[in-house]
Amino acid sequence: MISKKELIIATGLSLALFTLNTPMMANADSTTATGQGDTTVTFTAPTTGSLVLNKVPSYDFSSHELASSYSGFTATGSQAYDVTDLTGGNTGYTITANASTLKNGANVLPVSTFTTTTADGVADATTGGEISGTSAAVNIYQTANTVATGNENSNGNLTSGTTGATMALATANGVKAGTYSGTIDYNISTNLD
Repeated sequence: MISKKELIIATGLSLALFTLNTPMMANADSTTATGQGDTTVTFTAPTTGSLVLNKVPSYDFSSHELASSYSGFTATGSQAYDVTDLTGGNTGYTITANASTLKNGANVLPVSTFTTTTADGVADATTGGEISGTSAAVNIYQTANTVATGNENSNGNLTSGTTGATMALATANGVKAGTYSGTIDYNISTNLD
């Protein structure tokens, strides 16, 4: 027969073993700990093609009858400037243009000025990046001058506003019938800090 003292000890041991094998539960009103992780992403500029002048305007001054004097000729650009900037920088860029002489065989058109205008493009709603034109007409005849600029937030793909040109002749004398043609060399470069 088990004595009362032995029964109390056995019951106490059973209760202790039951308590050790039962998982501890948190109270519903206890606080929980929080943690925080990190997120990262890295972008690098491509090794080639990071600043590209995709589209540039051409100008057709149409057809005119020979005359003893001319007041000037105007043309609308065939398209706006279109630029992709993947440099990842924040200095922006500059577009320059340089128009050559216009020739018809050996005959050179006596151009005095060839000026262009560029309207501002629409600013990107998120970044504020924009291609801006010049505030006045810019002479590009046989000289390289700035025709548009991209601001410090002009990363990605942007377009300028409309383009136009005006050409004036130094004299009407010596102009012969025929089609005169030339080229415009465009260049784009990043602005310096």
